[in-house]
Amino acid sequence: MLRLISLYFTDRGLWAAVRTISDCGRALGDLALKPGDAQRFFRPRLERLSGAAAGGRAGPALAAAEDFAARLQKFFMDLELQRTAATPELGQALAYLQAACPLAGELTSPRRRAAALEKLRGLSAAAAAVLRRAKTAAQARPDNFPQNLKFSSMYSDLEAVFDAFERCAVSLYDPGPDKEPV
Repeated sequence: MLRLISLYFTDRGLWAAVRTISDCGRALGDLALKPGDAQRFFRPRLERLSGAAAGGRAGPALAAAEDFAARLQKFFMDLELQRTAATPELGQALAYLQAACPLAGELTSPRRRAAALEKLRGLSAAAAAVLRRAKTAAQARPDNFPQNLKFSSMYSDLEAVFDAFERCAVSLYDPGPDKEPV
């Protein structure tokens, strides 16, 4: 928490990126239960990101955080639109994401960032494996083709969320050539 407060005063762009990711992590369980709340939840966070100063180190982090939040919003809105409950595989992948999101703040700390990035990548890899197996299984089943195609698409969408999350993590981790770590 102290790290987030420090970022607020030193780099508002990085603060906006870290805060958005942290907010998303805390809300994943509620959004999985009520995906119809996605637009209401994500709108102010996306506005915060677009209104933040994008100079220096914050630029890539803001862009990646915005991509992450937008993809996550789309995932939940599609879940609501298709009026379907999350499969156990989607729930497991979301649990991995929920465990990874709090690590975003640690990525800006010189002492904790290497361990945080390693843990984050492990969680991301575990989620990717779950989604890949689920997608392969859905594509292989000839029965109920429309439902299998729908879930295959949702697994791909959640994989894209993880890709955006990893891009954001790398941009938070890497201070860039012109700036020292915060």
